[in-house]
Amino acid sequence: MRLIPKLTFLIFTLFFGIAQAESIYESIYNKCTKKAGGMNNSVVHMCSEEATQKAKSDINKYYKSAYEKIASSDPEDAKKFEESQKAWVSYRNTHCNLSGSYIGSPMYSYCPMQLNSARALELKELSE
Repeated sequence: MRLIPKLTFLIFTLFFGIAQAESIYESIYNKCTKKAGGMNNSVVHMCSEEATQKAKSDINKYYKSAYEKIASSDPEDAKKFEESQKAWVSYRNTHCNLSGSYIGSPMYSYCPMQLNSARALELKELSE
């Protein structure tokens, strides 16, 4: 019975976290697109890249913090955490390349922005 409240909390935290990540990184994206005036593939690419740079910076910061926290309690778990991050990068790259191929060229930059934004928040949760 104790597992159910923990799972509920984790699910709530995940959904809240994703919404929070969107508000941070989507805000950067939205400000950029408004500033650009019109919307076209170049604007999507430019604004996605701007938001992605912030997300990647946060990913690096939160990854380092989470890694140090995990490594201090269990070095084996730190190795698993490192492997999971490498697998996530591979997933992101493959998934977004497919999205670009099948949905259209704006997805080559918009998709990584979305996934990087969500990952930054996941790592933030682990680092706290």
